[in-house]
Amino acid sequence: MKRKTVLGLSLAAVFAITMTFSSASATVSTPSWMIVDDASKSQVGNIAKLSATTGSDIPRKPDSFVLDNVVTGIAWADLDTGKVVVATIHPILGRDSHQNPDSWHVHTASLAGGTSTSAFCIASIDSTPEAGVTISGNTIQLNINTANLPVSVSDIDGAVGFTINPDVECGSGLGVQITGAPASAS
Repeated sequence: MKRKTVLGLSLAAVFAITMTFSSASATVSTPSWMIVDDASKSQVGNIAKLSATTGSDIPRKPDSFVLDNVVTGIAWADLDTGKVVVATIHPILGRDSHQNPDSWHVHTASLAGGTSTSAFCIASIDSTPEAGVTISGNTIQLNINTANLPVSVSDIDGAVGFTINPDVECGSGLGVQITGAPASAS
């Protein structure tokens, strides 16, 4: 299947979930592993190394917070363009990655302006690149070919935890809520 077809099917699944997922507030409070305290970026040859350290150990498999949101993750963002690289985990949404479909995996995406209940809206899911995802305690690191990034490593401003849930005010129907203040990437 072509990549655009797979991404289109993924977005169709999101819309189906949006129609059935409750828009009520999450019943589980935001865990400290969703709050990014520190972020870094570097490049070695053609490999980008993106890292985020959070307030507690990051679960390798879905916990109750992950199961209470359509998508949960950590994003490294270029604030000038709204382009992001994200490590996500989303068992409610279902499989959309060949590399790690039931656990943490990577997407690139584009964001649009927010709404009364969301910091941003999903404009598009742009790709599902292969990347190395390493979780060690409270740190997550991505090793990804720079050709698969939506922006150059130097353009990445910082990292933040986020969730994606239905938002009827977003053109895509999907709103992004950030968890905590973004950490600058040095």
